[in-house]
Amino acid sequence: MTDELPSSTRPRTPPHLPSAVSLVGFMGAGKTTIGQALAAKLGWRFVDLDDLIVKRGGRTIPEIFQQDGEVAFRDLEQQLLQQAIRPSQAGGAVLSLGGGAFIDNTNQRLLRENEIPAVFLDAPAEELFRRCEESGVVRPLLNDRNGFSALYEQRRPAYMNAAYCIQTAGREIASIVDEIISRLGLDANSGASK
Repeated sequence: MTDELPSSTRPRTPPHLPSAVSLVGFMGAGKTTIGQALAAKLGWRFVDLDDLIVKRGGRTIPEIFQQDGEVAFRDLEQQLLQQAIRPSQAGGAVLSLGGGAFIDNTNQRLLRENEIPAVFLDAPAEELFRRCEESGVVRPLLNDRNGFSALYEQRRPAYMNAAYCIQTAGREIASIVDEIISRLGLDANSGASK
């Protein structure tokens, strides 16, 4: 005889508690940095969609934009998001989406249908621009301050479709991570419900 409970009586995470979470927001929002810290605190995997794109495309994101165009880039992004969602449903993943991924209604729907809440990491455009400049990372859509702010304002309404909005300006990473965990009703020790 086995000590294992029948599957119907095993403790399960209630359906409203996520087994994965996605971080969305504009360039410089801190999706990668906060995502890595969140995953570490929860003991979950961290999946950066931009890293998957670079690996699959065999080129940097600016090179893909320049050589293939934004439409081809967004198609690849959506394909890889679909692939990343599958193993994330097995539990324990923080997905960091590129700045433009959540703008696409299909990507928003994919996350909702798979019960992966989106957390919008927000800050004023001036703060995001400063972070991008300081990072030194080449970003295809970062040209000038006015263009940056205009693109941010254009995308912000889509970001506001996220399940949660977290303000990041002037805050420590640990504080942001703790707020995400609290808002999602997770336990930092196990990634399960409190």
